[in-house]
Order: sequence, then structure tokens, then C-alpha cells
Amino acid sequence: MRKLPPLNAIRAFEAVARRLSFAEAAEELSVTATAISHQIRHLEAYLGYQVVERRPRQIALTPAGQELFPKLQTAFDILGEAFAMLDKDVEQSLVRVTTTYAFAERWLVPRLPEFFEKHGEIRVEVETDDDVLDLRVDRLDLAIRYGPEASVNEDVEVLFSDRYIPVSLADRRETGLQDSRLLGFRWRNPDMGGPTWEEWFKEAGEPFPSDRIIRFSDESAAFNALDQGLGPLLSSSALVEKGLQSGRYQQIPGPELRGFAYCLVLNPLSRNKHGVKTFADWVRQAAKQI
Repeated sequence: MRKLPPLNAIRAFEAVARRLSFAEAAEELSVTATAISHQIRHLEAYLGYQVVERRPRQIALTPAGQELFPKLQTAFDILGEAFAMLDKDVEQSLVRVTTTYAFAERWLVPRLPEFFEKHGEIRVEVETDDDVLDLRVDRLDLAIRYGPEASVNEDVEVLFSDRYIPVSLADRRETGLQDSRLLGFRWRNPDMGGPTWEEWFKEAGEPFPSDRIIRFSDESAAFNALDQGLGPLLSSSALVEKGLQSGRYQQIPGPELRGFAYCLVLNPLSRNKHGVKTFADWVRQAAKQI
């Protein structure tokens, strides 16, 4: 029988290597950071070499740790697939999806009735979070994420790109954006350099009325303000498509700013489940209609 290090030590190292934090690894495994540190030292004593380099304010993997980590990830993936197969009836028909609040509310949910009409046997759980979740750790099957186009591979694919356009309620007559309250929101990731009203007015060749901006901490709140008639919103074209088609919103003439890409990300552990494949195919078809 092949002799292996203690499983708890292996789990601790895999979590630390993935998160590069004792505290976050401890939270994930529901133990203390001291316990994680103890398990790492136990593993290093067993191996006879160091796998984690401890620095004053951060940690890093040693060359040996860097070589070990991807092999352990592959091994844990294989274990995850093996255990997932034990509960086929439930697991095969269940899809756990994560995406942003705004995308779920404005794009995904309005289209779900169509999905369930065709695939009533599939169970869908939607986890809304503006942070990027780890699909493996959080036991999620797929994500729809927004941002600059990521490197495309078998687990990541671009669904569509969007534009940013100003919209208002269709029953409101906008006499001019210079005199209107303008709705905006803070980008969760400032480094993305997302489209702004300031950029829109620059493209339009008009002065930017900075004192007219009502800025919200998140996109969903800005949409709620739009629905209450507080003013026009500079919005992703994908998120107002249904509203424009139904006549609830109107597009205000002017520049259309380049946005980013919505990407489908699949968990390699569950990408071949019947429910996941069915849901992913449906999302792809719905995206083609944008």
C-alpha cells in the first residue's frame, strides 16, 4: 500500500496554495489559522522539505510547493468527480449557477421561464454575488462573469459583448441630459475602467454636468432608481434589451460606449453533468439572440 502524508495536511496545503493565505484557508476548512500552520509544518516534516515560504505579511510557495500544488489540484478534482457520481439522480439534474445581481435580475431571470418550459426536469439554483467565487470550493457548476475578455479555453468562453447606452423610462420626456438627474454606479473593480457618464459626454462633445450625478454603490440599486423614474441610466445594452423591446425603456440618442464581455465559465468537475450541459447550451442559444 502506498504511503501518503496525512490527508488533513494535504487538504491544508492545497487550500493555502490556492488562496495564499492561512486565514482564508482556515475559514474554508472551518479550523483555526494556527491549525493550518501546524498541518503545513506536519506536511513539511513528513516530506523533508519546505513547501510554503512564510514572509512577514504574506506567504508564497517554494519551488517544491509550486510543483506539488497543480498535481494535488488534479487529484482533488478526480476525487470530486468520483464522489459526484455516487448521487447521479440528484446531481445530474441540478445546476448551481453564479452571476452578478444585476445580470441575474435583468437578463437571466426574465429568460428562465423559457428554459423551464423546455427543461422542466432540471433544477436550477442561482447564487448572486458581485465577487468572483471559486467554482470548486463553493460547489458551483457554472458562472456567467463580466469583464475584459479572459483567455478562452475549454472551460471559459465568450457569450457576447455589450455596449453602454443611456436609457430612461419610456413615459418620461427627456428635454436634455444636461438638465436631468443622471444615474450611475460605482464599478466594483475600478481597474476595469468601465464606461462612465463623463466619458459619454466627452464622446457627445458636450460639457459634463458632474453636479447632476446620483451615484449608487451597486448596479442593481441604480436600476431600481431608473424604474422609479429618478433619471436616465448609462446601462449595459444587454441588461435593458428586454425593457427596450417591451417599450418600458427608451434609448436616448447619443454615443454608444464599448463595454466588456459576458463569459460562460464551467466547473471542470461538473461540466459533463446532464443538467449543466443542458443549461449551458440554453445560455449559449439565448446569448446568440443578443
